[in-house]
Amino acid sequence: MPSVPRIVVVDQSVDVARIVRGAFALLNRQYILVEVPAAEDVLEEVQNSTIALVVTAYDIPGEMNGIDLARRISHLSLETPVIVLAEPGDQEEDIGDAPFQYFMRPVAEPFLRGLRIALDGEAALAGERQPDAPSRPDLGPVPALDVDGLRADIVQLMRDVGAMGIILADRNGRVLVDEGATGYIDREKLAVILGPAFSRAADVSTLVGGNAWTMHYYDGERLDVFGLSLGVHYFMGLIFDGSNRPAFGPVTMFGRRAVDQMIKMIGEAAWAVKTPEAKPKREKAATRPKSAPPATTGKKKKAVAEAPPQPAAGETELEPLAEFDPDLLFGQDVDESAADDMFAPDALENLAATILTEEGDRVGYDEAKELGILEE
Repeated sequence: MPSVPRIVVVDQSVDVARIVRGAFALLNRQYILVEVPAAEDVLEEVQNSTIALVVTAYDIPGEMNGIDLARRISHLSLETPVIVLAEPGDQEEDIGDAPFQYFMRPVAEPFLRGLRIALDGEAALAGERQPDAPSRPDLGPVPALDVDGLRADIVQLMRDVGAMGIILADRNGRVLVDEGATGYIDREKLAVILGPAFSRAADVSTLVGGNAWTMHYYDGERLDVFGLSLGVHYFMGLIFDGSNRPAFGPVTMFGRRAVDQMIKMIGEAAWAVKTPEAKPKREKAATRPKSAPPATTGKKKKAVAEAPPQPAAGETELEPLAEFDPDLLFGQDVDESAADDMFAPDALENLAATILTEEGDRVGYDEAKELGILEE
């Protein structure tokens, strides 16, 4: 029986550990999770024990970052796989052909594949067909924004609609303004989830015409969230107490007015997107003039037998069966009692008991999306 893999997580918060637990629950695999607070602790673990995988955040306590730690681990133990999880606000580095895997949060399905590659090797996934990832619009770089010039209007909007807090973020999930009591919700995770959704307004604009403005509303039991787009690159998130149901009217009235004013302050950059480069047209080759048909001489043409059609390339021509006995194929006796036993309640209960896991190792669809393991 294969041993249970021992996974070490390095993160000063609990986000990476939650993502790893959710991913293993989706993969329906057993594991032993060890959480360490700093790089020095995991280096000691690598030297003194057997580790199947190390998953580290990019931003970790100490002088090293996650990439530095991954390189140190590869130097100490080349056979120990390492995965680095970075956030949109982390500094980008060129890792080249580094002996570790690097993912930007939200991780989505590539992270699940990365876990399987780290534990089972690439050969285990070689025969699987890869699903086509949904294309995301290429909007180019996020334009610069005068945050200080918008801050007063953002705070005023929060007061006008009676929100408990408000954030301003870009489509990459980077929080730029954080005002009011926003500590009741994970601001960074909210921005990462909503950012790609608002950037899709560029695609919708081509369908409806003009610049498509959008507002999102999330009605929760504890909190309500309104998202207001500021073009395609930025958006605001208004946070309300879940019991404040009359907020929809003020947000619709004051929110749209404030958004229009802010978009006017941002200018053309609010809707500016990267346009694809036009491909040069290929010139058509000069066509040779058709020769005139030969003159008829009045003689009759000889009939020529046409060859039978040939199968297309890649197709196999099937030959008819010389001897086929349907009675031999379908005339055998079948024990119907075996099928009845298969669907008996006791048999189904035993089958379910063998495939169900512990309640703590399960993860629901909504939770997987919240962790960023599954895409919207």
